[in-house]
Amino acid sequence: MLNANRFLVAEPSLEKRLQRQLEDMTASRKADDELLMRLEKFCIAELTGAFSEKGFLDFRAIIFSKKANGEYLQLARVDTTIIVNGMDVTKATLARASDVVNNLICDALTKKGDTTKLYTLSQIENYDSVQKRHLALYNTSTYKDGLYLTYEEFVRQIPSGGPAQLKDGDFYSGFFKENEKGKLKKLNPKDYYAVVYNGNPFISSQDQFYALIREEDDFIFVGPVKETTAATNVVVASVLLGAIGGMLVSGPETNYYTQKLDYVNGTFILIK
Repeated sequence: MLNANRFLVAEPSLEKRLQRQLEDMTASRKADDELLMRLEKFCIAELTGAFSEKGFLDFRAIIFSKKANGEYLQLARVDTTIIVNGMDVTKATLARASDVVNNLICDALTKKGDTTKLYTLSQIENYDSVQKRHLALYNTSTYKDGLYLTYEEFVRQIPSGGPAQLKDGDFYSGFFKENEKGKLKKLNPKDYYAVVYNGNPFISSQDQFYALIREEDDFIFVGPVKETTAATNVVVASVLLGAIGGMLVSGPETNYYTQKLDYVNGTFILIK
């Protein structure tokens, strides 16, 4: 009732709950069938205001079916963010989370999947790396100069916004672009997702461009995050929630954190 902060632990564990749910819903399948769920995100949080609450669910998972040869066939995938508003959102948020998982399993049970594309168990364990091999951004060391309006353009390395320029080589003054009259006009970072200048990529975040660095198989940058007054728990939540983290941390104070790109949709994920 007083909305005190608590760290919640699932008992029994989330792994056991999902295992039981899979078993209950697949009892009618043939005994030699085996389903495997790759759980990439399962995060629930609440943000309490003066007279209302918001519940957040960030969920991404994939279900595979094991074939006779030991390889796995992808049956169904879900990647969703859900927001629940109300005076007390705990039960409603948990109910929506249960529905999302149930719907994913039911969807998998009705599909045969693409038999032309099979995965080994090792490939499923490293699914993100396997998927990145199909993305131009993650398979080059030479980035194409230009302005990128969206993540889709950036990950495909196809800029549509034309070239960017600097004034007297001064990055701190921002990027510029020639207008119809041939004069340089300063760019508004809000209008772009990223820019590559002289082969160096920069990401747009909260009215500025920040240097983007390749670190192994991820792209990271140090950028701003707006925080509430009591930010510790909220920041931890946003680290977990990734795609909806920015919605949780929205306040007057700004601090800088290391963040990485989510290869699926280009959102930012805070990392410690």
